[in-house]
Amino acid sequence: MKNPQILIVGSDEQMRDELLAALQGIKRWKPVLHQAHDLRQGIEAARARRPELICFELKGSADELKGFAEEVSSSSPESVVVATYRTESFEGDVSESEAIIEGMRAGVADFLRRPLSTGELQQLFDRVFSAAPRVQRSLGKIVSFVSNKGGAGKSTVSVNTAVALAMLHPNDVLLVDTSLQLGVAAMMLDVSPKTSIVDAIQESHRLDETLIRQIAMPSSMGLHVLAAPLDAIEASHVDEEGLSRILTLARRAYKYVIVDTYPMLDSVIMAALDLSDLVYVVFHATVPSVVGIAHFIEVLKKIGVSDARQRIVLNYPFPRVSGGLRVDDVVDRLGRNVDHVFPFQKKLITALNTGKPYALNCGRRFGFGRSLHGVTREIEGMPTPSADPRAGIKHRNSSLSEAGEAMV
Repeated sequence: MKNPQILIVGSDEQMRDELLAALQGIKRWKPVLHQAHDLRQGIEAARARRPELICFELKGSADELKGFAEEVSSSSPESVVVATYRTESFEGDVSESEAIIEGMRAGVADFLRRPLSTGELQQLFDRVFSAAPRVQRSLGKIVSFVSNKGGAGKSTVSVNTAVALAMLHPNDVLLVDTSLQLGVAAMMLDVSPKTSIVDAIQESHRLDETLIRQIAMPSSMGLHVLAAPLDAIEASHVDEEGLSRILTLARRAYKYVIVDTYPMLDSVIMAALDLSDLVYVVFHATVPSVVGIAHFIEVLKKIGVSDARQRIVLNYPFPRVSGGLRVDDVVDRLGRNVDHVFPFQKKLITALNTGKPYALNCGRRFGFGRSLHGVTREIEGMPTPSADPRAGIKHRNSSLSEAGEAMV
Protein backbone atom coordinates (compact mmCIF):
# COMPACT_ATOMS: atom_id res chain seq x y z
CA MET A 1 0.00 0.00 0.00
CA LYS A 2 1.80 3.14 -1.21
CA ASN A 3 -0.75 5.83 -0.54
CA PRO A 4 -3.05 4.98 2.37
CA GLN A 5 -5.99 7.30 2.91
CA ILE A 6 -6.30 9.18 6.21
CA LEU A 7 -9.43 11.10 7.20
CA ILE A 8 -9.21 13.79 9.89
CA VAL A 9 -12.51 14.50 11.64
CA GLY A 10 -12.49 17.77 13.57
CA SER A 11 -12.54 21.53 13.15
CA ASP A 12 -9.04 22.25 14.48
CA GLU A 13 -6.86 23.22 11.52
CA GLN A 14 -3.76 22.73 13.68
CA MET A 15 -4.51 19.03 13.73
CA ARG A 16 -3.81 18.76 10.01
CA ASP A 17 -0.63 20.81 10.36
CA GLU A 18 0.58 18.61 13.23
CA LEU A 19 -0.09 15.48 11.22
CA LEU A 20 1.70 16.82 8.17
CA ALA A 21 4.74 17.81 10.27
CA ALA A 22 4.89 14.39 11.95
CA LEU A 23 4.64 12.66 8.58
CA GLN A 24 7.82 14.34 7.38
CA GLY A 25 9.87 11.89 9.39
CA ILE A 26 8.08 8.79 8.12
CA LYS A 27 9.70 7.24 5.07
CA ARG A 28 7.75 4.08 4.38
CA TRP A 29 4.23 5.50 4.17
CA LYS A 30 2.99 8.39 2.04
CA PRO A 31 -0.58 8.94 3.20
CA VAL A 32 -3.15 11.12 1.44
CA LEU A 33 -4.96 13.40 3.91
CA HIS A 34 -8.61 14.46 3.88
CA GLN A 35 -10.47 16.50 6.46
CA ALA A 36 -14.11 16.69 7.56
CA HIS A 37 -14.99 19.51 9.92
CA ASP A 38 -17.99 17.97 11.70
CA LEU A 39 -19.51 14.59 12.50
CA ARG A 40 -21.98 14.51 9.63
CA GLN A 41 -19.28 15.34 7.09
CA GLY A 42 -17.05 12.75 8.74
CA ILE A 43 -19.60 9.95 8.34
CA GLU A 44 -20.25 10.89 4.70
CA ALA A 45 -16.51 11.12 3.93
CA ALA A 46 -15.89 7.75 5.58
CA ARG A 47 -18.64 6.17 3.49
CA ALA A 48 -17.44 7.74 0.25
CA ARG A 49 -13.67 7.36 0.65
CA ARG A 50 -13.37 4.23 2.83
CA PRO A 51 -10.11 5.49 4.40
CA GLU A 52 -7.73 3.06 6.03
CA LEU A 53 -7.37 5.36 9.06
CA ILE A 54 -9.67 7.95 10.65
CA CYS A 55 -8.24 10.41 13.18
CA PHE A 56 -11.03 11.77 15.38
CA GLU A 57 -10.45 14.97 17.34
CA LEU A 58 -11.54 14.17 20.92
CA LYS A 59 -12.63 17.07 23.10
CA GLY A 60 -13.49 16.06 26.65
CA SER A 61 -16.50 13.73 26.77
CA ALA A 62 -16.26 10.49 24.79
CA ASP A 63 -19.97 10.50 23.85
CA GLU A 64 -19.42 11.95 20.36
CA LEU A 65 -16.47 9.63 19.78
CA LYS A 66 -18.55 6.59 20.77
CA GLY A 67 -21.39 7.53 18.46
CA PHE A 68 -19.02 8.26 15.59
CA ALA A 69 -17.11 4.98 16.02
CA GLU A 70 -20.34 2.98 16.04
CA GLU A 71 -21.59 4.64 12.86
CA VAL A 72 -18.25 4.12 11.10
CA SER A 73 -18.39 0.45 12.01
CA SER A 74 -21.48 0.24 9.79
CA SER A 75 -20.73 2.72 7.02
CA SER A 76 -17.02 1.92 6.61
CA PRO A 77 -16.21 -1.19 8.69
CA GLU A 78 -12.75 -1.60 7.19
CA SER A 79 -11.62 1.80 8.53
CA VAL A 80 -9.59 2.01 11.75
CA VAL A 81 -10.66 4.80 14.11
CA VAL A 82 -8.12 6.46 16.42
CA ALA A 83 -8.66 9.47 18.67
CA THR A 84 -6.32 12.42 19.12
CA TYR A 85 -6.56 14.60 22.21
CA ARG A 86 -4.88 17.13 24.47
CA THR A 87 -4.66 16.26 28.16
CA GLU A 88 -5.94 19.70 29.15
CA SER A 89 -9.20 19.09 27.26
CA PHE A 90 -10.48 16.84 30.06
CA GLU A 91 -12.15 18.88 32.74
CA GLY A 92 -14.65 18.43 35.55
CA ASP A 93 -16.03 14.94 36.05
CA VAL A 94 -14.48 13.50 32.86
CA SER A 95 -11.04 11.95 33.31
CA GLU A 96 -8.60 10.99 30.59
CA SER A 97 -8.68 7.31 31.57
CA GLU A 98 -12.50 7.18 31.62
CA ALA A 99 -12.74 8.71 28.15
CA ILE A 100 -10.19 6.24 26.80
CA ILE A 101 -11.98 3.25 28.31
CA GLU A 102 -15.34 4.39 26.91
CA GLY A 103 -13.80 4.91 23.48
CA MET A 104 -12.14 1.50 23.41
CA ARG A 105 -15.44 -0.14 24.30
CA ALA A 106 -16.93 1.54 21.23
CA GLY A 107 -14.21 0.12 18.99
CA VAL A 108 -11.64 2.94 18.93
CA ALA A 109 -8.30 1.31 18.12
CA ASP A 110 -5.87 3.78 19.71
CA PHE A 111 -5.46 7.17 21.38
CA LEU A 112 -2.74 9.65 20.45
CA ARG A 113 -1.75 12.61 22.59
CA ARG A 114 -1.16 15.93 20.94
CA PRO A 115 1.08 17.33 19.71
CA LEU A 116 1.56 14.27 17.53
CA SER A 117 4.98 12.67 17.33
CA THR A 118 6.64 10.94 14.41
CA GLY A 119 7.52 7.93 16.55
CA GLU A 120 3.95 7.27 17.68
CA LEU A 121 2.62 7.72 14.14
CA GLN A 122 5.23 5.33 12.75
CA GLN A 123 4.18 2.64 15.23
CA LEU A 124 0.50 3.26 14.48
CA PHE A 125 1.02 3.09 10.72
CA ASP A 126 3.04 -0.11 11.00
CA ARG A 127 0.19 -1.73 12.93
CA VAL A 128 -2.64 -0.44 10.74
CA PHE A 129 -1.20 -0.47 7.23
CA SER A 130 0.82 -3.68 7.56
CA ALA A 131 -2.05 -5.68 9.03
CA ALA A 132 -4.19 -8.04 6.98
CA PRO A 133 -7.36 -6.43 5.59
CA ARG A 134 -10.15 -6.27 8.14
CA VAL A 135 -12.98 -8.69 7.52
CA GLN A 136 -16.17 -6.80 6.74
CA ARG A 137 -19.25 -7.87 8.60
CA SER A 138 -22.39 -8.51 6.67
CA LEU A 139 -24.54 -5.41 7.11
CA GLY A 140 -28.00 -4.66 5.87
CA LYS A 141 -28.83 -1.97 3.33
CA ILE A 142 -30.47 1.30 4.30
CA VAL A 143 -32.74 2.77 1.61
CA SER A 144 -34.52 6.13 1.98
CA PHE A 145 -37.43 7.52 0.00
CA VAL A 146 -37.57 11.32 -0.20
CA SER A 147 -39.52 14.08 -1.89
CA ASN A 148 -39.52 17.86 -1.81
CA LYS A 149 -43.29 18.10 -1.26
CA GLY A 150 -46.23 16.14 0.06
CA GLY A 151 -48.64 14.26 -2.18
CA ALA A 152 -45.96 12.87 -4.50
CA GLY A 153 -46.69 9.26 -3.56
CA LYS A 154 -43.47 8.78 -1.64
CA SER A 155 -45.08 6.83 1.21
CA THR A 156 -47.07 4.69 -1.22
CA VAL A 157 -43.90 3.70 -3.07
CA SER A 158 -41.80 3.20 0.07
CA VAL A 159 -44.42 1.12 1.94
CA ASN A 160 -45.10 -1.09 -1.09
CA THR A 161 -41.37 -1.53 -1.61
CA ALA A 162 -40.94 -2.60 2.00
CA VAL A 163 -43.82 -5.08 1.68
CA ALA A 164 -42.47 -6.49 -1.59
CA LEU A 165 -39.05 -7.01 0.00
CA ALA A 166 -40.60 -8.60 3.09
CA MET A 167 -42.43 -11.10 0.89
CA LEU A 168 -39.01 -12.17 -0.42
CA HIS A 169 -37.19 -11.84 2.91
CA PRO A 170 -39.73 -12.49 5.73
CA ASN A 171 -38.87 -10.91 9.11
CA ASP A 172 -35.70 -9.42 7.66
CA VAL A 173 -37.08 -6.04 6.53
CA LEU A 174 -37.67 -3.03 8.77
CA LEU A 175 -39.74 -0.01 7.72
CA VAL A 176 -38.82 3.15 9.68
CA ASP A 177 -41.33 6.02 9.48
CA THR A 178 -39.37 9.25 10.02
CA SER A 179 -42.27 11.43 8.93
CA LEU A 180 -42.34 12.38 12.59
CA GLN A 181 -45.47 14.52 12.74
CA LEU A 182 -47.55 13.06 9.91
CA GLY A 183 -46.46 9.44 9.68
CA VAL A 184 -48.90 7.19 7.84
CA ALA A 185 -46.89 4.01 7.28
CA ALA A 186 -48.57 2.06 10.10
CA MET A 187 -52.02 3.08 8.88
CA MET A 188 -51.21 2.01 5.33
CA LEU A 189 -50.28 -1.42 6.72
CA ASP A 190 -53.34 -1.64 8.99
CA VAL A 191 -51.01 -1.92 11.99
CA SER A 192 -51.87 -0.41 15.38
CA PRO A 193 -48.42 0.17 16.84
CA LYS A 194 -47.94 -0.12 20.58
CA THR A 195 -44.44 1.30 20.26
CA SER A 196 -42.81 3.89 18.01
CA ILE A 197 -39.46 5.35 17.10
CA VAL A 198 -39.66 7.39 20.31
CA ASP A 199 -39.42 4.20 22.37
CA ALA A 200 -36.16 3.37 20.60
CA ILE A 201 -34.87 6.88 21.32
CA GLN A 202 -35.75 6.60 25.00
CA GLU A 203 -33.92 3.27 25.24
CA SER A 204 -30.83 4.55 23.41
CA HIS A 205 -28.59 3.93 26.43
CA ARG A 206 -29.18 0.17 26.15
CA LEU A 207 -30.31 -0.14 22.54
CA ASP A 208 -28.91 -3.07 20.59
CA GLU A 209 -29.93 -5.32 17.72
CA THR A 210 -32.15 -7.47 19.93
CA LEU A 211 -33.98 -4.54 21.48
CA ILE A 212 -34.56 -2.96 18.05
CA ARG A 213 -36.44 -6.11 17.02
CA GLN A 214 -38.43 -6.08 20.26
CA ILE A 215 -39.51 -2.46 19.82
CA ALA A 216 -40.41 -2.76 16.12
CA MET A 217 -43.96 -3.93 15.47
CA PRO A 218 -44.29 -7.14 13.40
CA SER A 219 -47.01 -7.34 10.77
CA SER A 220 -48.79 -10.26 9.18
CA MET A 221 -46.85 -9.54 5.96
CA GLY A 222 -43.49 -10.48 7.48
CA LEU A 223 -42.56 -6.80 7.68
CA HIS A 224 -41.42 -5.07 10.89
CA VAL A 225 -42.40 -1.43 11.45
CA LEU A 226 -40.86 1.31 13.57
CA ALA A 227 -43.78 3.71 13.50
CA ALA A 228 -43.79 7.49 13.67
CA PRO A 229 -44.64 9.20 17.00
CA LEU A 230 -48.26 9.77 17.96
CA ASP A 231 -47.98 13.56 17.97
CA ALA A 232 -45.65 16.53 17.60
CA ILE A 233 -44.78 16.56 21.29
CA GLU A 234 -43.42 13.02 21.11
CA ALA A 235 -41.71 13.85 17.81
CA SER A 236 -39.62 16.52 19.54
CA HIS A 237 -37.69 13.75 21.31
CA VAL A 238 -36.26 12.44 18.04
CA ASP A 239 -32.94 14.01 17.04
CA GLU A 240 -30.27 13.21 14.46
CA GLU A 241 -27.99 11.46 16.94
CA GLY A 242 -30.76 9.16 18.11
CA LEU A 243 -31.92 8.32 14.60
CA SER A 244 -28.36 7.63 13.46
CA ARG A 245 -27.93 5.16 16.28
CA ILE A 246 -31.24 3.46 15.48
CA LEU A 247 -30.38 3.03 11.79
CA THR A 248 -26.82 1.92 12.55
CA LEU A 249 -28.10 -0.85 14.79
CA ALA A 250 -31.05 -1.67 12.54
CA ARG A 251 -28.80 -2.52 9.61
CA ARG A 252 -27.11 -5.07 11.83
CA ALA A 253 -30.44 -6.62 12.81
CA TYR A 254 -32.18 -6.58 9.40
CA LYS A 255 -31.15 -7.27 5.86
CA TYR A 256 -33.06 -4.25 4.54
CA VAL A 257 -34.03 -1.03 6.32
CA ILE A 258 -36.53 1.12 4.39
CA VAL A 259 -36.87 4.74 5.58
CA ASP A 260 -39.97 6.77 4.74
CA THR A 261 -39.11 10.44 5.25
CA TYR A 262 -40.86 13.78 5.64
CA PRO A 263 -40.59 16.38 2.81
CA MET A 264 -38.19 18.59 4.75
CA LEU A 265 -34.40 18.49 4.88
CA ASP A 266 -33.90 19.00 8.60
CA SER A 267 -31.08 17.48 10.65
CA VAL A 268 -33.02 14.27 11.33
CA ILE A 269 -33.72 13.55 7.66
CA MET A 270 -30.15 14.45 6.69
CA ALA A 271 -28.89 11.95 9.28
CA ALA A 272 -30.95 9.25 7.53
CA LEU A 273 -29.63 10.28 4.12
CA ASP A 274 -26.04 10.21 5.36
CA LEU A 275 -26.44 6.53 6.28
CA SER A 276 -28.46 5.49 3.22
CA ASP A 277 -26.97 3.26 0.55
CA LEU A 278 -29.66 4.37 -1.93
CA VAL A 279 -31.95 7.41 -1.93
CA TYR A 280 -35.10 7.24 -4.08
CA VAL A 281 -36.32 10.72 -5.07
CA VAL A 282 -40.07 10.54 -5.74
CA PHE A 283 -42.12 13.17 -7.59
CA HIS A 284 -45.12 13.39 -9.91
CA ALA A 285 -45.59 14.74 -13.43
CA THR A 286 -46.67 18.34 -13.06
CA VAL A 287 -44.59 21.33 -14.05
CA PRO A 288 -44.25 22.73 -10.48
CA SER A 289 -43.23 19.31 -9.19
CA VAL A 290 -40.63 18.76 -11.91
CA VAL A 291 -39.13 22.24 -11.48
CA GLY A 292 -39.01 21.77 -7.73
CA ILE A 293 -37.43 18.34 -7.92
CA ALA A 294 -34.71 19.64 -10.26
CA HIS A 295 -33.64 22.06 -7.52
CA PHE A 296 -34.09 19.41 -4.85
CA ILE A 297 -31.70 17.02 -6.62
CA GLU A 298 -29.03 19.71 -6.62
CA VAL A 299 -29.58 20.33 -2.91
CA LEU A 300 -29.16 16.61 -2.24
CA LYS A 301 -25.81 16.70 -4.01
CA LYS A 302 -24.69 19.64 -1.88
CA ILE A 303 -25.37 17.72 1.33
CA GLY A 304 -23.46 14.68 0.10
CA VAL A 305 -26.06 12.50 -1.67
CA SER A 306 -24.19 11.91 -4.91
CA ASP A 307 -25.69 10.91 -8.26
CA ALA A 308 -24.44 7.37 -7.64
CA ARG A 309 -26.68 7.05 -4.57
CA GLN A 310 -29.70 8.80 -6.08
CA ARG A 311 -32.50 7.07 -7.98
CA ILE A 312 -35.10 9.22 -9.74
CA VAL A 313 -38.67 7.92 -9.45
CA LEU A 314 -41.50 9.46 -11.48
CA ASN A 315 -44.80 8.54 -9.89
CA TYR A 316 -47.96 8.91 -11.98
CA PRO A 317 -50.82 8.93 -9.46
CA PHE A 318 -53.44 10.40 -11.80
CA PRO A 319 -55.50 8.91 -14.65
CA ARG A 320 -54.70 9.91 -18.22
CA VAL A 321 -55.36 13.55 -19.02
CA SER A 322 -54.93 15.57 -22.16
CA GLY A 323 -51.75 17.64 -22.20
CA GLY A 324 -49.91 15.55 -19.64
CA LEU A 325 -46.14 15.94 -19.47
CA ARG A 326 -44.08 13.51 -21.50
CA VAL A 327 -41.31 11.57 -19.83
CA ASP A 328 -38.79 12.97 -22.28
CA ASP A 329 -39.87 16.48 -21.21
CA VAL A 330 -39.08 15.54 -17.64
CA VAL A 331 -35.73 14.04 -18.64
CA ASP A 332 -34.81 17.21 -20.55
CA ARG A 333 -35.67 19.41 -17.57
CA LEU A 334 -33.74 17.27 -15.08
CA GLY A 335 -30.77 16.72 -17.35
CA ARG A 336 -30.70 13.03 -16.46
CA ASN A 337 -32.70 9.87 -17.07
CA VAL A 338 -35.61 8.81 -14.93
CA ASP A 339 -34.73 5.49 -13.28
CA HIS A 340 -38.25 4.25 -12.52
CA VAL A 341 -41.74 5.23 -13.72
CA PHE A 342 -44.79 4.13 -11.71
CA PRO A 343 -47.92 4.34 -13.91
CA PHE A 344 -51.40 5.07 -12.60
CA GLN A 345 -53.06 2.19 -10.77
CA LYS A 346 -56.59 2.78 -9.50
CA LYS A 347 -56.45 -0.24 -7.18
CA LEU A 348 -53.93 1.69 -5.05
CA ILE A 349 -56.83 3.77 -3.73
CA THR A 350 -58.56 0.65 -2.44
CA ALA A 351 -55.26 -0.55 -0.97
CA LEU A 352 -54.78 2.73 0.90
CA ASN A 353 -58.31 2.65 2.31
CA THR A 354 -58.18 -0.99 3.44
CA GLY A 355 -54.62 -1.13 4.78
CA LYS A 356 -53.74 -3.96 2.41
CA PRO A 357 -50.79 -2.77 0.30
CA TYR A 358 -51.10 -3.31 -3.42
CA ALA A 359 -47.76 -5.15 -3.39
CA LEU A 360 -49.46 -8.14 -1.76
CA ASN A 361 -51.40 -9.02 -4.91
CA CYS A 362 -49.85 -7.23 -7.87
CA GLY A 363 -48.07 -8.99 -10.69
CA ARG A 364 -44.57 -8.29 -11.94
CA ARG A 365 -45.06 -8.04 -15.68
CA PHE A 366 -47.12 -4.88 -16.13
CA GLY A 367 -47.75 -1.43 -14.76
CA PHE A 368 -47.15 -0.52 -11.14
CA GLY A 369 -46.17 -4.08 -10.24
CA ARG A 370 -43.47 -4.18 -12.91
CA SER A 371 -41.96 -0.93 -11.69
CA LEU A 372 -42.12 -2.09 -8.08
CA HIS A 373 -40.36 -5.31 -9.01
CA GLY A 374 -37.62 -3.28 -10.70
CA VAL A 375 -37.04 -1.26 -7.53
CA THR A 376 -36.89 -4.30 -5.27
CA ARG A 377 -34.45 -6.08 -7.58
CA GLU A 378 -32.29 -2.96 -7.63
CA ILE A 379 -32.24 -2.79 -3.83
CA GLU A 380 -31.31 -6.47 -3.67
CA GLY A 381 -28.42 -5.69 -5.99
CA MET A 382 -29.82 -7.66 -8.89
CA PRO A 383 -30.08 -6.48 -12.50
CA THR A 384 -33.35 -4.67 -13.15
CA PRO A 385 -35.65 -5.75 -15.98
CA SER A 386 -35.18 -3.88 -19.22
CA ALA A 387 -37.17 -0.66 -19.39
CA ASP A 388 -40.68 -0.95 -20.75
CA PRO A 389 -40.61 1.04 -24.03
CA ARG A 390 -44.09 2.33 -23.27
CA ALA A 391 -42.81 3.92 -20.03
CA GLY A 392 -40.75 6.30 -22.13
CA ILE A 393 -37.63 6.34 -19.93
CA LYS A 394 -35.34 6.22 -22.94
CA HIS A 395 -37.76 6.75 -25.80
CA ARG A 396 -38.38 10.27 -27.01
CA ASN A 397 -41.87 9.65 -28.36
CA SER A 398 -43.51 8.06 -25.32
CA SER A 399 -45.64 10.00 -22.90
CA LEU A 400 -46.74 9.65 -19.32
CA SER A 401 -50.29 9.30 -20.57
CA GLU A 402 -49.24 6.21 -22.51
CA ALA A 403 -47.55 4.86 -19.39
CA GLY A 404 -50.88 5.15 -17.63
CA GLU A 405 -52.39 2.59 -19.98
CA ALA A 406 -50.64 -0.24 -18.18
CA MET A 407 -52.93 -2.95 -16.86
CA VAL A 408 -55.17 -1.95 -13.95
